[in-house]
Amino acid sequence: MNKIYDCCVVGAGVVGASIFNKLVRIGKKCLLLDKASDVATGASKANSGIVHSGYDPMPNTLKAKLNVRGNALYPSLCQRLNVPFCNCGAIVVGDNEEKILALKNRAEQNGVPVEIWNRDKILEKVPNIADNISIGLFAPTSAIVNPYYLTISLVDEAIINGGDVSLEEDLVSVKKLENCFEIKTKRNVFHAKKIVNSAGDGYNDVAKIIGSEKHKLIFRRGEYFVLDEDSSKEIPLTIFPLPTEMGKGVLATPTVDGNALVGPTSVNDDTRTVVTREGLETIKQKSAQSVKDLNFRKAIREFSGIRSICGNDFVIEKSKKIDGVINLAGICSPGLTSAPAIAEMVVKLLEFKDKEKENLKSLPKFTLFKNMTKQEQEDALKKDPRYGQIVCKCEKITKGDIIQSLNRPLKIRSTDGVKRRTNAGMGRCQGGFCFTKVIKTICEERGIKYEDVLKENRGSEVAKGNIRNFSTSDFPTTTKKVIKGKFTKK
Repeated sequence: MNKIYDCCVVGAGVVGASIFNKLVRIGKKCLLLDKASDVATGASKANSGIVHSGYDPMPNTLKAKLNVRGNALYPSLCQRLNVPFCNCGAIVVGDNEEKILALKNRAEQNGVPVEIWNRDKILEKVPNIADNISIGLFAPTSAIVNPYYLTISLVDEAIINGGDVSLEEDLVSVKKLENCFEIKTKRNVFHAKKIVNSAGDGYNDVAKIIGSEKHKLIFRRGEYFVLDEDSSKEIPLTIFPLPTEMGKGVLATPTVDGNALVGPTSVNDDTRTVVTREGLETIKQKSAQSVKDLNFRKAIREFSGIRSICGNDFVIEKSKKIDGVINLAGICSPGLTSAPAIAEMVVKLLEFKDKEKENLKSLPKFTLFKNMTKQEQEDALKKDPRYGQIVCKCEKITKGDIIQSLNRPLKIRSTDGVKRRTNAGMGRCQGGFCFTKVIKTICEERGIKYEDVLKENRGSEVAKGNIRNFSTSDFPTTTKKVIKGKFTKK
């Protein structure tokens, strides 16, 4: 029999990654499985990136308790992982004092500090607030984070501390043996004493294979605009309208990368990550009710994400059908915020002691060349001259940065994977000039063919074959170089 893991976590989104990381840190032999070719390829890559304060969930629900606890854990978690975290605060704005006061009461029940702001106070912070806004509820503990980079870092840290990850694994069967589960995929057979189903919108597919409880899920699509970097100056904090039954509404928020997000829409029963003209028009109209004069001509990208909803609360439970299985379903907003607290709860449900082992390895700090000090840049160039070759002009990402991303603990072979680790391709041209250079670098570093490189997951190969007998050396090279930290023409 193969190695028997203490636990197998199915699903490599931010929640699954948090659980995986936590189990490894308390000394458990843990395996993380996912059908995708990288972590954070579902809801964890396509959301607002907001660490909610916790004023919104109904008191005494799992959402309320885990949101508040998760919010408290984030600053130290991000510091440990060297993940960008900005405590910018958030405000709910409107013209209905009664509804704002009701939210304030809910926040107080949840133990969340909030302040009532009048229009003059709001204008001091957000000069372009809509004319109809008369009152707001400010939550100082609300923050923003890069959700996919956080997920990547959680997994990387777990790997260097002994955790195992296997991607591109299509689950085929799960059989309960005398002392463990036999977990078969199309490629491998694994054994684990316990299983955590954290498969997100694929929860019921996994539950069916395991034989555990299935839950009725509602899928809700949300579309977003990404505005260029200077747009974040108009949106210095997260701005929400008054919430409705369909969610927190169309918000505007800065990002830790300096952009701004506006959205999402809320479309029921749709699992397609599509962006529609109607959805984008809805965002423009509804956002104007909170913030006026947003310049959507500065939009550099639109995207959509899917959130799965199960009733009015999270489902986090021991399976009553199969002993040793933990179910997590309907982990929608505030799932990102709650993730580290969910991990704590799952450890208890698994009946493991929550005591971290000694001598844990720290995740190295992966610093982009542009963010290094002058001395660090000079040292990096001496160690690897490829830090002097610009690949992505928009984001000033070097070939050395890309090589570094490919040599992190979790190995990838996709251009989107490089993008999520370096921002290469996230600027104004959206990869128009650097896409082939990134592919070439992946081929060189991984020792693979052009047609083996993915955009994101299996089936998204950037090429299907070679029609003119060329090699990666035929791709255009960089047109700029870096000398002692300064970008200059050749």
